[in-house]
Amino acid sequence: MIVWLWLACASTDPDGGKSTVASDPDPTPVVEESELGETTIEREVVVDRRQLKRMTVAQARDSMQRISGGIVWGDEDESKWDAYADTLGVADYQLRVESDRSPSVMFQKFLDDAATATCRGWLEAADSSFYTIDVPDSTEREDVRSNVVGLRWQIQGKPKDASAGIIDDYEALFFKAHQRTDSVEAAWQTVCVAMFTHPDFFMY
Repeated sequence: MIVWLWLACASTDPDGGKSTVASDPDPTPVVEESELGETTIEREVVVDRRQLKRMTVAQARDSMQRISGGIVWGDEDESKWDAYADTLGVADYQLRVESDRSPSVMFQKFLDDAATATCRGWLEAADSSFYTIDVPDSTEREDVRSNVVGLRWQIQGKPKDASAGIIDDYEALFFKAHQRTDSVEAAWQTVCVAMFTHPDFFMY
């Protein structure tokens, strides 16, 4: 599992997408790390001092389904997001009148499970929008980087900027996973889960 520190943020840019550039005139840089075995990726993230919000359970559920082209975590009768709503702190207006919007360990655990199932279904779906390259099983650096940029735009709403530092991180993650599994699909699964479980997806 890839664990991300909760000190990253995302604010809305004028074009309606998300941006990690904070509105604070004197932002505080911190180090964000992810690990895959002995590989550690570090980069600076600008922290906004305003109060950040986590997606609601319904927002996370709907966003993941829309992005993946309708893949449901669970089955057609009931999404597991709904089945675990009480555990995730969703208000029922009987015992709980206010939903828990904190990026808790419990939320992260379910988000990771949902991302794993969603990414697998998205990769295997017919006419999937997962790949933005002509040869899905390509391991050429240019193709991998291009697809990373496309995935980041779809999942996190970030501009298609191949020069962004985080693209290097996701690219390195792809090749490390491919090296260990010898599977292009498993490598893309790893990158996909990493993007869905990153604060750039679920925090705003």
